[in-house]
Amino acid sequence: MMVHQLFDRSRLTIQPVTPIGQPVTERKNIYYPVRRFKSPVSEDEQNFIDTLTADIEEKKKIIIGFGAHFIKNKCQHHLIKLFEKGYITHVVTNGASTIHDFEFAKFGQTEEDVREGLAQGTFGLWNTGEFINKAINDYTSLGYGQAIGKYIDEKRDKDAIWPAACASLSWHCYKREIPLSICTSIGHDIIYEHPECDGAKIGEASYIDFLKLAHTLEGLTDAVVLCVGSAITFPMVMEKAFAMAVHVAPHTGTNVSCYIVDLFDENSDWENNGNEPQQSDPSYYIRSLKTFNRMFPGRCKYKKMDNRKLMREL
Repeated sequence: MMVHQLFDRSRLTIQPVTPIGQPVTERKNIYYPVRRFKSPVSEDEQNFIDTLTADIEEKKKIIIGFGAHFIKNKCQHHLIKLFEKGYITHVVTNGASTIHDFEFAKFGQTEEDVREGLAQGTFGLWNTGEFINKAINDYTSLGYGQAIGKYIDEKRDKDAIWPAACASLSWHCYKREIPLSICTSIGHDIIYEHPECDGAKIGEASYIDFLKLAHTLEGLTDAVVLCVGSAITFPMVMEKAFAMAVHVAPHTGTNVSCYIVDLFDENSDWENNGNEPQQSDPSYYIRSLKTFNRMFPGRCKYKKMDNRKLMREL
């Protein structure tokens, strides 16, 4: 049988990212306290927000999922305020979110120039991967999300100043004991480039987080599911965890409503026509609409809106 060779990661040179004021690398996104989003809220958007807010106040349980731009846009500040109300039941996101969250916490900056990095062969080859992989390797049994939060909690202000650790979503989830499920895909994130990456441990940690989500969903009836800018990961993960939960607790999801916020145009009117678009309709292939309307038929609403505008108003 042919033995295929593997890439030798020991040949890679890992460069440091340093905190603000000690520029070794140029980062494009600097941490700053949250600012007001300038774009005004339209009447249609306000109606959507009012409906969502009233639903949240009634059910007082939110499962929220989002993509990495949620963190890059610093929406975690608004989410942490919802933590203080005690409404957040579970947080679900992808691996890229934790990279931006961690870099903000440790370095006060995130987001490199991908185009330039790819041309030079340096994209992703930073010590960010060293720290995150170490957290996962050391605390695998806690799950991916909790491992990152624990690592930040143990390291902040001990070996160096962490300029924005107090704004870290991972850290807040860890300290408040809110489940943070990081559902990653092998090869998707820069941490997989790093020589210390252990795919088995990442897989184990992420699967633990998936099982935490299934446990949260089991028997859950009165809740709001909020999908903010997650085109694939959150819908797909929720779909499988939901099926597991319904299998053992058939009443799961009976009074769950879902709100989807993204930037795509949607003209098929999923929430009102009661039927899925035909496969010839491009809207059929919008994963978030397809998945959540199947899970919660007649209880899903979509609004095209910037995530910063939404989170500012909640």
